[in-house]
Order: sequence, then C-alpha cells, then structure tokens
Amino acid sequence: MKKVTIYDVSREAGVSLATVSRVINGSNVVKEATRQRVLEVIKRLDFKPNEVARGLAKSKTTMIAVVFPQALFAHVKEMIGGIGDASRTLKYNVTIHTTDDIGEDDMIDELVEKLIKSRVDGVILFNNENLATEIEKISSYDMPIVVIGDRISAENQGSIYVDARKITYELATSYLDKGVSDIAFFTARQNLVKKEELVEGFKQAYEEHGLTFDNVTNVSTHYEESYPYFVDYFKTHRPQVVIAGYDKEAVAAINAARENGIRVPEDMEVIGMMNTTYSVMCNPTLTTVNVPVYNMGALALRLLTKILNDEPIESHEVVVKHLLIKRESTK
Repeated sequence: MKKVTIYDVSREAGVSLATVSRVINGSNVVKEATRQRVLEVIKRLDFKPNEVARGLAKSKTTMIAVVFPQALFAHVKEMIGGIGDASRTLKYNVTIHTTDDIGEDDMIDELVEKLIKSRVDGVILFNNENLATEIEKISSYDMPIVVIGDRISAENQGSIYVDARKITYELATSYLDKGVSDIAFFTARQNLVKKEELVEGFKQAYEEHGLTFDNVTNVSTHYEESYPYFVDYFKTHRPQVVIAGYDKEAVAAINAARENGIRVPEDMEVIGMMNTTYSVMCNPTLTTVNVPVYNMGALALRLLTKILNDEPIESHEVVVKHLLIKRESTK
C-alpha cells in the first residue's frame, strides 16, 4: 500500500503544501474553514505527519542547499568554490546534494524531504532536465530558490545565467561575415549553458545571412566515446569550423582531426566552451568561450541571501558576460 504523503493531503484538500504544514504545526494564520477541511482530509487518509510536514515551522538556520547533477561536477568545481567563498563571507553554511537518480520513482520527493529535514533556508539549483519539477515541488514549501544556468524570476526566485543565444550568434556571425558558412556544432548534455538557446543563436545568425542552419550533432560527454565518433565523422565530413558545447568535446575533435590528417587551424578551426583546463592542455591550445563560473556561484549565493533577508534586489534575473578567448585552434 502506497504511503500517504503531504502531497496527497494537499491535493485532496485543494490547498498548498505550506497550508497543510501550517495546519499540522498549529499556525493561527489559516482560516478556520480551511483548517477544518485539511484536518478532515488528514483523518480520512490516515496521514501521519513526518519531518517534512513539520519542518516548515522551524526557525532559520543560515543553511543553504546546493543541488546539481553529479555528472556536471567536473564543470562546476569552480562554481562551487564561488558559492563556498561567498557563503563564508556572508556567514552561511552550505550542504551539497546530487541528482543523478532524479526522475526514478519518487527521487525528487525524496530530495525535497531531505532539504526540509536539513532545515535549509534556501536552495541553489543547476539547470537540468528535471528543473521544472524540482522548482514546483520545492517552491510549494515557500522555500526561496536561485537557479544557475536557466532564467526564472519570481518573488522568492531568481537566476544567474549566461546569454547562450548571444554566444553562438556572435560566433556564427563572425564567420558568416567572412563568407565561412560550413560550421558544425557538436553538443553534449548541457546544464550551465542551455543547448536549445545555443542552437537558436546559430539559426538567428544564419537567417540574417539568408541561410539555414541545421548542422547540429549530439555527442557523448565521455572522451572515450566522443573521440572515436569524431575519428569516423571526419573520414567523410570536413567542416571549416567545429564548435563544441564543452571544451572536452572540442579537444576530442582536435585529436580526431589530426588522426585524419586534418590540420587545425589551417584546414579546420575548432572552438570550445567554458574555458576549462582542457583548453590549455591540448595541442594546439583551444580557442574557447569563457563563462565566469566562479562568479556565477558567488552571485547565486549573494542573490539567494538577499531574497532570504528581504534586501533590495535590482533584478531577479542576473546575466553574466561571456568572453571569447582566442588561442591556437583558430586562425
């Protein structure tokens, strides 16, 4: 028999999760008719309140949760450093939660329960395929949220992101203006930079030049899989420019090009994204788009604390600037 949860009570009573919690905790801000309706549902469903339901009545703890997909860790180490440094300065504590199993059974519910039991004051989320569900369930507890890598804005929500469409629009335009239109875009699973918006940037630039862009290929995030893919790809395809969603895939392309006798940058230019250590470890060194991940982490923490403390906020949507760093893989 399925365990009755606070979500079931909320749905049956037609009220928010926060209202159910207030009734459980004896709050006097709930109207009497609503309180009686919730209590009737609790009795009828034989709901046993747990720490999730009771946790909302706790006082502030200066504890902030950071939630991100484990697979993204290699790309967010510096960002977590920014969050950590900012939290120490502002005297907040940070807990880390990963979401690789999110989407299986009730994992999102379990994540939310962990957050409530931890008595965190607010949550920093990273863009991922389950972001909308995470936001919906966490915000139902009136818990402030800041998202890194996507754009959201509400009274208790904010976001730190990079203008992904602008990145690829500028890159494509710079080549199209020179008459170079044979550009291939290789993207792995994106989180910090939205894949869909990267593609839209290419399409916009091509449309403005009277052309159509459709040269998008998904590749593995694992080098041992992307490298052999590129080796085979370059046997029959030789684009003038290769742009990859992350530096690691761009390095795989450079090495696979060499395997096929393609010179970089003389025969083919290659550009990566994120400006990771991969960009300076390969030969030739990689031209890449720098995204200030450390600053994004620090900004996310600061924005969340402003929301928590009702401080003045100029904008709940904070866009950070990217920068193209030119190295040896482009002319």
